[in-house]
Amino acid sequence: MVIRHRRLTPFILLGGLIAASTVAQADTRADIEERIRELNNELSQLHQQLQQVDERETDGDTVVPAPELVAIEDLNERRQLEQESGRNPFSITTHRTNYLFPVSYNDNQNRENFRSISSDTAPDDTELKFQFSAKVNLAEDVLWGDVGDLYFGYTQRSWWQAYNTDASSPFRETNYEPEMFIDIDTPWDALGWVNTRNRVAINHQSNGRSDPLSRSWNRVYLESIFQSGDWAVTFAPHWRIPESEASDDNPDIERYMGYGDIRVAKRLEDNHEISGQLRGNPSAGNMGTQIDYSWPAFNSLRAHVQYYYGYGESLIDYDHRVHRLSIGFSLNPLFSTSGLNR
Repeated sequence: MVIRHRRLTPFILLGGLIAASTVAQADTRADIEERIRELNNELSQLHQQLQQVDERETDGDTVVPAPELVAIEDLNERRQLEQESGRNPFSITTHRTNYLFPVSYNDNQNRENFRSISSDTAPDDTELKFQFSAKVNLAEDVLWGDVGDLYFGYTQRSWWQAYNTDASSPFRETNYEPEMFIDIDTPWDALGWVNTRNRVAINHQSNGRSDPLSRSWNRVYLESIFQSGDWAVTFAPHWRIPESEASDDNPDIERYMGYGDIRVAKRLEDNHEISGQLRGNPSAGNMGTQIDYSWPAFNSLRAHVQYYYGYGESLIDYDHRVHRLSIGFSLNPLFSTSGLNR
């Protein structure tokens, strides 16, 4: 990529003012103010790029992008695509990773809990797992300083005994996860890493079951993403909103799910991606790990392999150790328009 270092001359600025005055004759005041904000954002991005060009080494006419610049370019692309999606009432904006795993093998199924679904049939070790996740923008620039966008998000993750015809192919578990959150995109960089997103969210998660298999909790979580070139790290600590003893159907869930997630991801050559996620409670010795690897398959689909070991994969199994390998497809990459996905 070649970036030319050009200075803004008074003639260019004068030409911009003349063009702006011409537009002002045709547009409303609101349109002009919106255009000014867009131009200021673009000018700020150009100054950042010029500064990056001055600070990094070049080889002839070829400029190697700095890790900070790669992260900022990803962020700008995400903003543009999400704004275009928000203007289209017929579009669905992805939230977390959407995937379908026709083959999901777990060699340690929770047979005790499955008896409430089928008392005569054991659960199959092979089932179908999928996740659907989408969000909608409710308001923009909700915080002081015209930053922060307010969203409603919904994620549904299901484990379906599709091949267990003896038990009438039931859904073994489904987790429903609506949430309200504010995304704050005010990037700052240090030591080669760029803080590309901060999120504050109120989150509800439940499995829609009746006692004794009802599982639910409410949380407030903070999520911060740091990117350096093709590396990204996500920190997502959470705080559980207390419940009364009478209504709490999983009082020890933090003993297994812990107090947050950490995720590390790497974008490889040819748009291959790999990530690792860690959750759990180290003091109790209860951990859950997940590894994802995906690559382009055909059209917009990506081949996807996921491995999970430990506690906390689902609400019904939050205190049951899972050993699962899943193979299938996903729709949106980890480094997607929604940022680094979980």
